[in-house]
Amino acid sequence: MNEATLERQNHDKRQKTITAEQWAAERTRTENFPLSSGETAKLYIHEPNYVPSKGIIIDFHGSGFVHLHNDHDSYFCKRIGIATQYTVLDFDYPLAPEHPFPAALDACDELVQAVQAHYSDYCAAIPQKLILIGHSAGGNLVAGTQMRALKAGRPVADLAVLDYPALDLDTDPDDLTYPTGAVISAEQAKRFNRFYRANTPLGNPEVSPVLASVPSLVGFPQTVIHTADHDTLAPEGETFGHHLALAHTPVTTKRYANSLHGFTVSLTGAYQESFNDMVQQIQRLV
Repeated sequence: MNEATLERQNHDKRQKTITAEQWAAERTRTENFPLSSGETAKLYIHEPNYVPSKGIIIDFHGSGFVHLHNDHDSYFCKRIGIATQYTVLDFDYPLAPEHPFPAALDACDELVQAVQAHYSDYCAAIPQKLILIGHSAGGNLVAGTQMRALKAGRPVADLAVLDYPALDLDTDPDDLTYPTGAVISAEQAKRFNRFYRANTPLGNPEVSPVLASVPSLVGFPQTVIHTADHDTLAPEGETFGHHLALAHTPVTTKRYANSLHGFTVSLTGAYQESFNDMVQQIQRLV
């Protein structure tokens, strides 16, 4: 064995192995978030591994208020966390019909307040930026948490992203327009509404945020609304965006072509364009 080979072998023996955990682009863990109801909800936490976190994103998945959290939800949170270098808190809120309104909204509101009060428990970033992203039913819950914060005089988030949001549970689904390829039928929409609102009377803006008065929306956080051109829910998201504009909220509303409800998370249609737009909007925050 020549001297150079021996030197290299001795050098290799001194090197520490890079572990799978170190190679990973993110660190993940799961917590049980305690609810005021006495139950707990799963909180899936994604943290950047290579760089310090720039802030916190709380993500409320889509579900029709009924469907279970799934791998597509986790994958979206992984992607948005890595792309923005934010810590992402993926919240598995209580579902209907076992937990009708206001259980999901109560839980999401409690999480937002807990993160605001104990921000450094999840992220050391300064300033303490907080972004809320909600898909479909989750968009409804984002809107509800911020409307409650305004009503109670509490701080709002730095940015709200409403992704193909479900914001009108009062209009009879039979009266809606169903574009070609619409993935939510009138019967399914009726079932979702019945499960979620249970015995809650019509006319409650916390169930249907499009009913919120313009004055009650003054102070709402900067908002981004993404809708899909083949989605029954597109008009209600855009209507809410118009109401926010009347309340002098900085709001960007964009309808994505050749896309169905759920496109951003289900990786169909213009999902990459929508995702890129979200990332750019988050990166513009100062």
